[in-house]
Amino acid sequence: MKKNTKKILAVGFMLVFIISTVTVVGAGYFHGNPAPDTQVALTGTPMDNYPPDKRTTFCQSQNNTESTKYITEFKIPTLCTQPLAVTTDPSGNVWFTETNTGNIAEFIPATNSFHEFDNPLWQKGEKSMLWGIYYAPDGNIWFSDSQHSLIWEFNTQLKNYSSFIFPKTSTQSESFPQMLKPDGSDVMVNDFTGRKVALFSTDQSGTDLKTTNIMSPGNYNFTSDMAVDSANKIWYTVWNYQLGGLLVSYDPQTSQFSNYTLPSGILAPNGLAIGQNGKIWLTDTASSMFVGFDPQSQQFTKYMTPVPQVSTYGNVSGLIKTPITRPYWSQMDDQGRLWFNEQVANSLAVFDPAKESLVEYLVPTKNPNWSDCGNQTDCGVAQVLDFTVSHNKVWFPEWVENNIGVLDTTVPLPLALNTSASSITLHRGQNGTVNVTLSPSEQLTGPVEILTQQTASTQDLTVTPADKTITLDKQKIVSVNLSADNFALSGTYKVVIGARYQDVTISQFITVTIQ
Repeated sequence: MKKNTKKILAVGFMLVFIISTVTVVGAGYFHGNPAPDTQVALTGTPMDNYPPDKRTTFCQSQNNTESTKYITEFKIPTLCTQPLAVTTDPSGNVWFTETNTGNIAEFIPATNSFHEFDNPLWQKGEKSMLWGIYYAPDGNIWFSDSQHSLIWEFNTQLKNYSSFIFPKTSTQSESFPQMLKPDGSDVMVNDFTGRKVALFSTDQSGTDLKTTNIMSPGNYNFTSDMAVDSANKIWYTVWNYQLGGLLVSYDPQTSQFSNYTLPSGILAPNGLAIGQNGKIWLTDTASSMFVGFDPQSQQFTKYMTPVPQVSTYGNVSGLIKTPITRPYWSQMDDQGRLWFNEQVANSLAVFDPAKESLVEYLVPTKNPNWSDCGNQTDCGVAQVLDFTVSHNKVWFPEWVENNIGVLDTTVPLPLALNTSASSITLHRGQNGTVNVTLSPSEQLTGPVEILTQQTASTQDLTVTPADKTITLDKQKIVSVNLSADNFALSGTYKVVIGARYQDVTISQFITVTIQ
């Protein structure tokens, strides 16, 4: 196996995915084309990059697309393209990378049509995780290529490709260009395993990418997502898997770093976004947590999503005792809300920091090969590994189902949820109650599930709704009991109370202080 192939298999798949689901399917990913064999049925499509027994795992498990009242899916015409990074242009057209072809593709919503642009520089049978994409002001598209350590440019007028070698520093044995983000007239890219953030201009020539490097502080293996605040400081995370890390602020004017130790329990902080008020938001791909950081007070606040729907993880074996959602990348919308994809919950989520409310939308198509599904139908995940917010639409790829999907955020929610208090203080050994008012906004045809989750340990705080499931045919109040243990650790925690109806979960956070 080639050195680059070994690197992407061991690092790109296992660590970037953070051992996402069923690991046995991962072993076959970056092995290239199967050797010619009369026993192998060739299709003449990118599906031939996988042996027949892996095609439903990596190409698609069903030929059709699914829809809900919130989400519409579109099947990419070419089989097994494996769409990954996605963005939109000023006209609202959708551009995305294809990791199994090396191509850039365009989807035009006005006509529901696809255009896929062949990359003649791509070696047949190669695959690479093309994580980053950037639509430049001149209309050209830049994207990253982690396997080959390249940055590509696609000229949307001439329909041609150029590639540039992403440089290694003198101390690097390898590089892993990942996400692309704008920084004024420059573009930032995190070198995931190369311990740096690089900046480059889109005015490039020759074969080597000309960059300015910001070396990551500390002895951390991974450098993740980045963003620029209103003072032009660059924020990003460095970390070791399951061993913690730092939130880093770098000031280009003074070349000074400010480092903030991540709170305990944050094990794989991949996503980063900056809110309108300057607050930094992180998503942890190794748990169900997302975290806010206030640069003024230098305080972190943890939040926890509700547990995922059983249909996404299956649990036929009964071995999954604590299912998690794995929030991945994040982005702020024009309303100041935080969006993130929940990788193994097969969902897109939006958090309103002002209201401390959360809405999660379930993606309808599911691939059972990535979860503990057994013979269950309607089970699994489609591997939604990126998304982009464009006004009231959220576009996303389904990496193992060969689909592009769109979420329409203007569709009304089926119910409203309001809590009787936004905060509550408990002394050790004390109980408290929060009432939750649930109001249907349409005729609901099925049960509503009441969910709770908290950032406090269950040994410190117990949260118990009076009802686990209700029929919501009119406005109802559900009481939720909170009980602090006699030996609970003092502190301030977030509790989320949610109502799940079919494909959507609506939640509200409250603050619980234990004294």
